[in-house]
Amino acid sequence: MALFISEWKNLAGSIGLCRCRFIHFKYLYPMINTRIYFGLVRFPIISISVFFICFLLAAFLFPGSEIEHIDFKSDMYSLSHNFLSGLGGLETSSGEINTASSIIFNASLVLVGATLVLFYMRFKDIFKATGDSEKSIKFARFSQPVGLVAGALFAGVGIVPYDLHFDSHVFFANYAFLVLFILSILHSLTVYHSNFMSNRYALGYMLFCIVLLVYLYIIFLGPRITPNSDYSETDLMIHVISQKTIVLSLILSILIQVYGFHGVFKRFRTASVLPL
Repeated sequence: MALFISEWKNLAGSIGLCRCRFIHFKYLYPMINTRIYFGLVRFPIISISVFFICFLLAAFLFPGSEIEHIDFKSDMYSLSHNFLSGLGGLETSSGEINTASSIIFNASLVLVGATLVLFYMRFKDIFKATGDSEKSIKFARFSQPVGLVAGALFAGVGIVPYDLHFDSHVFFANYAFLVLFILSILHSLTVYHSNFMSNRYALGYMLFCIVLLVYLYIIFLGPRITPNSDYSETDLMIHVISQKTIVLSLILSILIQVYGFHGVFKRFRTASVLPL
């Protein structure tokens, strides 16, 4: 009899806890749907779309470039010979004014930085709001300051064009990807320990980490590409193509994570018994 009463109390307590969680969900969801959803899903999609449009427009307006010692000359933007930073330069390597392209592309880089900052400001909120595992919340909390630094560095790439102060521009660019590597590991661990996101999202980001590690090797230990260095055309193409590859990989990885977060929000909408 005592055992029956004890089990009944446990059951009643569980029902009460579920009721409290449901009520908590009922009043918390509107806040999540506007504040967290915007930072993790809606704003990244908007920013990536704007970045692509700005890239295409800046490339269209780019007047061309010339690199004498490798006998390269083009009257348009080259995907294989021009860095992305070339679009943000105040002048081209041939001395032509590049104001329109510079303003458009640098503004899009600042937007990318702001997007990362907002994304990781909201990153831990979704794991806390869903009552996710302690490890997931812990790694999400570690990710936040690293994400803010990464966002600030990417914004710095746009704020300081390469021909305004080359060393500062390279510092922002190189260390943005270095910090991003650390951030990607923390992000992957957060998702891996999550009770609400599939491990395939963690695996996808870990694959991005591997690609990013190869790119870090190229920019830190590979051939030196500076205005005064005697690099070959092959050296230049390795750097330029790898840069575009890692940027495209980053965009695809973010979109995959956005899709994963969107799935979590769908569960909020369709399953009112989601624990909080």
